[in-house]
Amino acid sequence: MSAFSLIKFRSLARGLINSGSSTRKALQGRSYCQAVKDVAPKETKTQTLYGQHLFRHERRPTDFDKRILVWSGRYKKQEDIPEFISYEALSGARNKVRIKVCYAMILGTIIGCVAMVISGKKAYKEDNTLLHKNIERKKQWREEHAADLKSD
Repeated sequence: MSAFSLIKFRSLARGLINSGSSTRKALQGRSYCQAVKDVAPKETKTQTLYGQHLFRHERRPTDFDKRILVWSGRYKKQEDIPEFISYEALSGARNKVRIKVCYAMILGTIIGCVAMVISGKKAYKEDNTLLHKNIERKKQWREEHAADLKSD
């Protein structure tokens, strides 16, 4: 066994024995882990703003983000949006807008298909199909070709 596997085994055994104690104690007991002594982050005065922690997943929304938040119905007006919003709120709003856009695209596709069926049936009744147009065009070409042969 190598030295690393011995250390790993010793740490694992210590963790199993101390399973009733807290996780922080178990982390501090590991000899090969160096940065576990400061598990709880220290908070300074500059890190908090209006009771919100700046290093959580919060960010300033851009103008497009504000539009998305309004379109999704999360806020009534752009002026109601706070200076910082959480990533989860923005992600949820984006998902709602994405779903609305997908529904609009589905609806547009269905309307387009129905319009094509209606216009196709109308053209068929008026005998204005592509097949009929091709037959007429070829007939005209044959007549032009026959006229050219007679003139020569």
